[in-house]
Amino acid sequence: MRLAVALLFGAFLVLWLAPAVLVAGVRHRMEPRAALAAWLVLVVSTFVTLVAAVVTSLVPGHGPARQVVRALQHCWLAVSGGEMPPVEALVGLTGATLLAVTSARVLHAGTCRIRTQRDVHRRHVDVLRGIARVEPGRFPLLWLEHPQPVAYSIAGGSSPRSVIIASRGLVDRLPARDVAAVLDHERAHLRGRHHLLVGLAEALATAMPWLPLMRTSPALIRTLVELAADRAAVRVHGPAPVRAALLAMTGGETPRGSLAMGGDDVSVRLRWLEAESAPGRMRAAAAATLAGLSAAVVPAAIGGGLLAAAGLVTCITTALG
Repeated sequence: MRLAVALLFGAFLVLWLAPAVLVAGVRHRMEPRAALAAWLVLVVSTFVTLVAAVVTSLVPGHGPARQVVRALQHCWLAVSGGEMPPVEALVGLTGATLLAVTSARVLHAGTCRIRTQRDVHRRHVDVLRGIARVEPGRFPLLWLEHPQPVAYSIAGGSSPRSVIIASRGLVDRLPARDVAAVLDHERAHLRGRHHLLVGLAEALATAMPWLPLMRTSPALIRTLVELAADRAAVRVHGPAPVRAALLAMTGGETPRGSLAMGGDDVSVRLRWLEAESAPGRMRAAAAATLAGLSAAVVPAAIGGGLLAAAGLVTCITTALG
């Protein structure tokens, strides 16, 4: 029981404290890809830790707190005259039920998100393919005859169905280098599967809004994917064209489920663009790998630390007694 409780405490501490840590990392210019990797691994490792806690509580003979068990058994016997089920079994079955319900909610929310994305393709992209000028490529570019500067990307599950939509006004109102920065920004969204990350964050928030990490994930991940796409464009074009394009395109309307250059948290992105340049691909990949590996052990490490601390306190108390 002690191990299960320690793992539960470790997981829930991460769920409550991780948002503040990630936001602080963004504020102090943590590499966006590293922050995205840390978030994704934290979500997965926390869920694995919760599963481990439930499984541990269902495994007999791992040393429950006997005094507590006996007190609960006496209370049950006094009230019902029957036999008290093992506390580990009750806790484990309750936890398993909660995990099953939560998993079902996440699956339902994810399914709704996928359905929404398909609706966007059917009602928006498929229609635009018939009226726009199509520029082929890994991610086809659909040019619309529209006077306002517009550019956004819509994921379709595979490269041919993932598209970038841009307007004639983009070319008419922005210099060529700014247009190139905008298009590379949108390509970075599609290469990095940013739409999938945003969809996952929204599904988790819908399924578990009572957990701070899940509740704050959509806004955080939208900011991080925009920063990551900005960084990708800066590596090719430098910060000036990206900054100019961002200022020119802020506030435009885009379909639900899309990611656009003038998207979320413009003020945060402008502060990031004050730097001279973005780190190279190898450095960014190394930072993301390190952040992911570190995040993978955080929930279990916290649980192990709590268990060790409890054992130390028990030993000291026993020795003093």
